[in-house]
Amino acid sequence: MKNILLIIVSIALLTACEKTIDLDLEQSESKIVIEGLVTNHTGYQYVRVTRTAGFYDDGATPRVTNANVSVKDDTGNEFLFIHNPGNEEDSAGYYLPDVSFNGEIGRTYTLTVEVDGEIYTAQDKLFATSGIDSLGYQINPDEEEDPKEDTKFYEALLYMTEPQDEENYYLFKFFRNDSLKVYNDNDIYFADDKILGETIEGLGSPVYYALNDTARIEMYSISRAGYIYYLDLQSLMNNDGGLFSQPPSNSRNNLSNGALGFFQASAVDVKTILIEE
Repeated sequence: MKNILLIIVSIALLTACEKTIDLDLEQSESKIVIEGLVTNHTGYQYVRVTRTAGFYDDGATPRVTNANVSVKDDTGNEFLFIHNPGNEEDSAGYYLPDVSFNGEIGRTYTLTVEVDGEIYTAQDKLFATSGIDSLGYQINPDEEEDPKEDTKFYEALLYMTEPQDEENYYLFKFFRNDSLKVYNDNDIYFADDKILGETIEGLGSPVYYALNDTARIEMYSISRAGYIYYLDLQSLMNNDGGLFSQPPSNSRNNLSNGALGFFQASAVDVKTILIEE
């Protein structure tokens, strides 16, 4: 009888205490986010400045359009970046060189961004890339013809030689008809030379192509700091929040004053191939 009474009391307490609770979550202070790129190719240089958004904020990430942005190399050459004058919403927050320039292999570049009296700096060295020798393609052996569309799935094949007597790090980007593509939304394609090996004979792309598509692969040299940044970023993006997962933390970067993001100096090698029968 005592046990029955305890059960009845417990049920009564559970039902009586049911009500909606509004959580008063403390919003963290907005932080500056800076993404920058300097390469040895014309047209690749840019700096993007935004702010982090609050947990409950809707819409696009807040863009910073009033920053003072410059890049200086280790010989004293300075390049000013001005806010992109385009009217499209996607262009807001992007800064482009006032005068076109190419980065030089072996130079160290320093980024300076001033926002509302606060100064943010970063440094990165522009290393050489071993380069892509050639591209090929084949029907991916794990894919079959689509009986409805009669479409075959092709993968681009990468051929290159990577010297093993030095430490090198790379970032890869894959384009289909000038559109950047990934296999999964959270994918970042980067590697060190130990993973790649010395001779790469037909490394398959992670994205697929149809006949008459143009496949383009861009290979970026990155510093060790860049490699660590992308390693942290991928871990953060793929953290499932499970019981045994490590608590999420910001990626290690090369920016000062608590800014998020990364400033990257890279040599770039680009190869394209048309997928034909």
